[in-house]
Amino acid sequence: MAITIQRGEPDSHLPIALTPHWGEYSNVEASLRLGWENNTLLLLFKVRSPQLIRMVQAHNGPVYEDSCTEIFIKRADRGEYLNFEFSASTFILAAKGSNRDDRTFFEPSVIDQITRRVEILENTNHQSRYAMSIALDLELFGLVDKEETPNLLANFTACGDGHKERYYLAANPIQTVKPDFHTPQYFTPLIFSGR
Repeated sequence: MAITIQRGEPDSHLPIALTPHWGEYSNVEASLRLGWENNTLLLLFKVRSPQLIRMVQAHNGPVYEDSCTEIFIKRADRGEYLNFEFSASTFILAAKGSNRDDRTFFEPSVIDQITRRVEILENTNHQSRYAMSIALDLELFGLVDKEETPNLLANFTACGDGHKERYYLAANPIQTVKPDFHTPQYFTPLIFSGR
């Protein structure tokens, strides 16, 4: 099923629920709102979980072990896909390649051009809630040319591999036996409305 993205700031659009995969996770939920302007994809993730982990302190570190939100995205006419993984510490893992094992990491100077902001809404011994705002320049990462209509496939996820109770959530269903977000065969089309 395609995801339609309306022009404008994401907080003015309806949320998309990220659903549990590979298990049920007590007290974990996440949602995503999307928008776009000038070939920039705008995202607002909101995540609630029992823990808030923000240990990674450098780009391209193991951010998936932290409280983490992710974008897996590709051009429909290419085999290569990109993954952007955002720690609640604001550090990012960003890479491209044709599969999970064939990844080329982006340089930190390029990653720093991704605008992102974390707002901690609650952090206690029992529950955390945070919001992650992201502005991803699709041209900068070769996902769209200046004048063309984007023809993209994607999935949006949240995970906590380093949490006491690991969790995996995604916007689009993934039919693998074990947790694996590196599954472009399960990406869904993005429709940019109002172009």
